[in-house]
Amino acid sequence: MNRNKIFSLLTILVLSALLVQCNRRVLDEEDTTKPDSTVLVNRVGESERFELATWNIENFPKADSRTINDVAQIIKDLDIDLIAVEEIASVRSFNELLNLLPGWRGVLSSDTYGSGSYQKTGILYKVDFISIADTKNIFEDDGYAFPRPPLEAYVTVKDLEGVKFDFNIIVLHLKAKSGSSNEARRKKANDKLSQYIKAEISAGADPDFIVLGDWNDQLNDPPETNVFTSFLNDTDSFQFLTQKLTNQYSYISSTYKSLIDHILITKDARQEYGNGVCKVLYLDQEYRSFVNNVSDHRPVMAKFLGFSLKLNKN
Repeated sequence: MNRNKIFSLLTILVLSALLVQCNRRVLDEEDTTKPDSTVLVNRVGESERFELATWNIENFPKADSRTINDVAQIIKDLDIDLIAVEEIASVRSFNELLNLLPGWRGVLSSDTYGSGSYQKTGILYKVDFISIADTKNIFEDDGYAFPRPPLEAYVTVKDLEGVKFDFNIIVLHLKAKSGSSNEARRKKANDKLSQYIKAEISAGADPDFIVLGDWNDQLNDPPETNVFTSFLNDTDSFQFLTQKLTNQYSYISSTYKSLIDHILITKDARQEYGNGVCKVLYLDQEYRSFVNNVSDHRPVMAKFLGFSLKLNKN
């Protein structure tokens, strides 16, 4: 074998070794690695911060076991603390996902469609320092505004020093598709939801609310067609963390891209959010099989910088 062939062979071997190393899952910020696990996307979570996200996992699992395995790996890679999910089409697959996520728990909405099928909403969370109670569906009697009843729960984030943040969470998946009739249904849902939250707070509920999910509409539509006016016109009470995400897209179909997945907080949660960060996670640009195997929605994340967590790292 001549020198050129030997050199080429050695180059291929070195490059292959580097690629394997790059694909190992990073376990912590000191770059210790676990060779038998493959990174799909980059880590965004921080060990001393609280993060949450909303993620429509398209008709989960759209590619059966491949989707379940990919979603489990992506959740591990991202290292976000709590994830609201939409379009869960199989309870069994959701439970299989949880089996691949040690240290996590999950809850799902209890609704089904008339045919027995469903696209449930749910919550995945790290059990070491997060607990969830009082889970319930709301607006179950209003199929016009809410074809999928929102899922509400009470979340407590507790570290070694005690409770750092507790809040009411509402996970949404509003009516899909364009057109004035569908927009009217989404506007009715938002109007009812804003009234519900203010009534709950007036009645003595914890004033910290976080509402997140697939709202199926854009915040920057003109006033005459904007379905969010009941929230946008009440800035003393509500704030969309996603409102400043210009030129970012969460829905990424082959023909149309838009920002329709949002995170809303009430004014009392602004202190915990602090000068926080909200962004769309462009996972399809990190993992090329994302759209085929996982979803046509990117997750949208919020990182809370108004407080830090002191967790047991042992």
